Amino acid sequence: MHAFTAYLDIYTTYMTIFHTLFKSINNMRDGYHLSSRYWQDYKKGLPMLPQHLRDVAIGMVLGDAGMFKVSQQAGIKFEQGHAQEAFLRHLFDLFSTYCFMLAPGTRLELSGARKGLIKSLWFKTFSHISFTSIWELFYLNGVKMIQPGLVLNHVNAVALAYWIMCDGSLDGNTMIIHSQGFTAEENLMLSNELNEKFGLHSKVIQHKGKYSVIRIPHTDAPTLRDIIKPHMIPSMGYKVPK
Repeated sequence: MHAFTAYLDIYTTYMTIFHTLFKSINNMRDGYHLSSRYWQDYKKGLPMLPQHLRDVAIGMVLGDAGMFKVSQQAGIKFEQGHAQEAFLRHLFDLFSTYCFMLAPGTRLELSGARKGLIKSLWFKTFSHISFTSIWELFYLNGVKMIQPGLVLNHVNAVALAYWIMCDGSLDGNTMIIHSQGFTAEENLMLSNELNEKFGLHSKVIQHKGKYSVIRIPHTDAPTLRDIIKPHMIPSMGYKVPK
């Protein structure tokens, strides 16, 4: 019994050291710890996000990209299912200057027919003042919500295209934006502002009888296509209405 206890103590100590070293290695890049002055100065020296990337980020946060805060500044986490790998890698190429990660991470299926295969791909930016200004558009007291004027003042054709690439699906030529993460009232606000800004005729409908989503009718297909097509990446062309 004493021998087993001694072995267990040694094993526990070994695993603690291993995990500490592994974490330390993961927190290094180019020979410097990610919290070092070297990387802090690098982040401070970066310019604010170019307008195009800001528009992309706003569209993705309207979708299912999540935000987080480290100290006073915010960052964004992007994740897409394996079928949208090209889209996720496109996003990583856009934001890699604002990432510590050198490549997207992967999550694996743990069971079923696809066990061991890639379930999703993800990456996150580091915290930066550029993302904090986007956080302030979407978060109030740490809670994600839609505030009046978001679409009217901050969503342009690029942001709308990325929102649709993230959350849109076509039913014939009718576009459904799967915005069920927002309340019915927030969806109504989004719909009304989309209509006002882009000349659409969207409505909020109940999806599967319980979720509020935004429906852009097939009669708006030519208008919507003209707005978003120039900004859609090739792998997402199937989401452009005909």
